[in-house]
Amino acid sequence: GFYYSYYKTIVTAPSFIEGWRNLVNDTGTEYPSHINALQRFNVYPEVLVGGVFRVFRSVAVGFDAMDYFKVCYGINRGQGQKPVQSCVGAGDESIFYVNFIFVIAGLQTGLLFLVGCYLSDNILGGILAVSCFFFNHGECTRVQWIPPLRESFSCPFLLLQTLFLSIILKGGSSSAKKIGLILATIGFVLPWQFSQFVLLTQTLSLFGSYSLSFLSGDQVTPVLDSVFIGYAVGTVLQFLNTMLISSMYLSTYLSFKIVLLLNARSRVSNRVLQFLRDVGVFVVLAVLFKTGSAAALSLSDDAHIFNILKSKFTDFRDFHTLLYICGKAFDFIELETFYKFVMTLLLPTTLAVIVRLTCVFGKDLVAGHRDEAPLGTSTKAPDVKLPKKPTARKPGSFKVKKTDEGATVEPAVSENYLTYHVFQFGCFFGMAVIVMRLKLFMTPYMCVLSSLTASDFVLPQSKKSRYIIVSLLLAAMSVSGYGNLQKQWKVEGEYNNPEQEQLFLWVEKHTAQEAVFAGSMPLMANLRLSTGRNIVNHPHYEDSGLRERTKAVYQMFSRKSGEEVYSTLKSLHVEYAVLDKHWCTSTRPRSGCSIPEIWDYEDEENRARPVFCEDAANYPHLFRLEYSNKVYRVIKIK
Repeated sequence: GFYYSYYKTIVTAPSFIEGWRNLVNDTGTEYPSHINALQRFNVYPEVLVGGVFRVFRSVAVGFDAMDYFKVCYGINRGQGQKPVQSCVGAGDESIFYVNFIFVIAGLQTGLLFLVGCYLSDNILGGILAVSCFFFNHGECTRVQWIPPLRESFSCPFLLLQTLFLSIILKGGSSSAKKIGLILATIGFVLPWQFSQFVLLTQTLSLFGSYSLSFLSGDQVTPVLDSVFIGYAVGTVLQFLNTMLISSMYLSTYLSFKIVLLLNARSRVSNRVLQFLRDVGVFVVLAVLFKTGSAAALSLSDDAHIFNILKSKFTDFRDFHTLLYICGKAFDFIELETFYKFVMTLLLPTTLAVIVRLTCVFGKDLVAGHRDEAPLGTSTKAPDVKLPKKPTARKPGSFKVKKTDEGATVEPAVSENYLTYHVFQFGCFFGMAVIVMRLKLFMTPYMCVLSSLTASDFVLPQSKKSRYIIVSLLLAAMSVSGYGNLQKQWKVEGEYNNPEQEQLFLWVEKHTAQEAVFAGSMPLMANLRLSTGRNIVNHPHYEDSGLRERTKAVYQMFSRKSGEEVYSTLKSLHVEYAVLDKHWCTSTRPRSGCSIPEIWDYEDEENRARPVFCEDAANYPHLFRLEYSNKVYRVIKIK
C-alpha cells in the first residue's frame, strides 16, 4: 500500500510533472517534515509505471477505446456491506500496475533461461534452469503474493547483470558489454534499498576468485568499474541517498581497487603470502572505509542490518531488532525448505555441481597447474609441436594456435570464471540460512547452477547422452515439481477487511483533509493510500530518523504513562492516534514478540503498569475517544 500510494500520486496528479513535484516535496508521509520520496523510498518503478499508464490512458481515451480496456461491475458484497464497483482490464490503474509487474516477472524467467544457456553453453541448460524455477516457484519469488515488493522490480535486473558479468569474465570486455552491465546495475539499484548488500556479495565473490588467482586483474577490473559506475548513477538519481553513500559495498569496492593497484606495483612470489597480503589489506581497508565514512557523515541508516546479524549469534536485542527478528521472514531458514528442495532434486543437483566444480578447481589450485600470467590474456611461448588430435581443455590449460610465424601457445578459453558463481552461491546460501526471506536470492541461483548439469565442463558427455541425462533429470524433478505447481494454481481467494474499511470511511467523512494520524506502520500506509491524510510514520524502516520516530509513536502500545505518551504525540504534531486491539495485547504466536512485550524488554521500569492503549480512557483530560469498532479505536489528542 505504501509503494502503491506513490503510483497513485503520479496517476491522479493533474500532470506528470505535478506528480513528480509531489514526490520530491512530500509533506504528508512524515508530517510535518518535507522529504524527497525519490531519495528515500526507491519509488522510481512507480514513477515509470505511472508515466506509462498516463500515456496509455491518453491514447486509449484519444481513440475512444477505453471501454475496450476497462469493464466495471457492481458487486453486491452482502453481510451488511455496501455495494462497490470493481473494474477489470488494463484500463484500470490497479490492474495495469499489477500486470506491469507480472510482465517484469516474466522477463525474470526469460533471463534465467539465457543465463542457464550461457553457463552451460547449450539450450538444455536454459530449459533445466527454468524448469527448476517453476518446480520450486513458491521458494523462488513472492511476486504472486505481494506484487509491489521492491524485489519484484530488481531481481530481473540482477539476472541480467549476472549474464553480462559472466560474459565479461569469460569472453573479455567490450564497450557494449560494459554498457550493458552498467545499465543492468542501474536497473537493479534504483528499485531496491537492499541492492547494495547483493553488490557487496558480488564484490566479495570476485575478490575470492581473484585472491586465489582464478581470475586476473584484467578480468575483474571491467566488471568492478562497470558495476561501480551503475551504482554511482543510481546513487545520483536517488539524490545521493545516504544509505548508498555509506554502504559496505562502496567500502569493499575501494578496498579491492587498492589491492589491484598494489599488486600492479609489486607481487609476492609466494602464493600463500600473496593471498594473505591481499586478504589482509582488503579486510582492513574495507572496515576503515566503512567506519570512517559513517562517522564523517554521521550516518547510521544501515546500523539495524548489522544489529540484526549481531542478534542472530549473540543475545543482543533492542527495540528495532526485535521488530525484525520477531517476523517469520527474518528467522533462520526452516529445514522444511531444504526438504522441498530435496524432493524436487534441486538441492542434490546443485550440490553435485558445486562438488564437481570444487573438486576441479580445488585440484587445480593445490597442484598449481595454472599459468602464473593473468588468465584470459594472450601469452606467447616458444614453438611447440602441434598435437595430432585435439585434447580436452582443462582449467588453466593451453590451446595451440598456428600462425604465419609458427605454432604458439596461448591460454585456453578458461572456465575459471565459474569460481565466481561458486563463491556467489556460497554468499547467497549463507544469507538465506541466516535470514529466511533471503532465500529469494539463493533459490534462483540454485536453478542457475543446476543448468551446469548440461555442461561438458561439469559433466563431459556426448550430445546423445546429454539429452538423455537432462531428460531423465527433468522427469524425476517433475514428480514433486508438478505437484508444487498444481498447489499454486489452485490457490484462490479474496481480500476483505470490513473493520479497516469502516475506519477509513469514518476518517474521510469526519476529519479534515489536513488531519495528522499516527498508528501502526502497516495501517498508516493504507490510511495514507485510501484517505490521503497526513501520517507521521510508515513501514519503510531503513532510515534511522524514521526508526526513532516509529519507536516514539509505538509508545501507544507501551506501558508508559498517559502524560508521557501525550507529550510524545504532541511533539510529533499528531492529532489522531489509531489504536489496534491486536497490537495492544500480549498474545502473539511467538512469545515475547507482541509490541507490549517488546516494550517490556526495552522499558523495564514500567513493566508493572497497564498497556497505555488499554488504559487511555483513564486520561480523559488528554485524549478523547472519537471512533471505535471491533478492531480499531481513534483517539483525539487534545
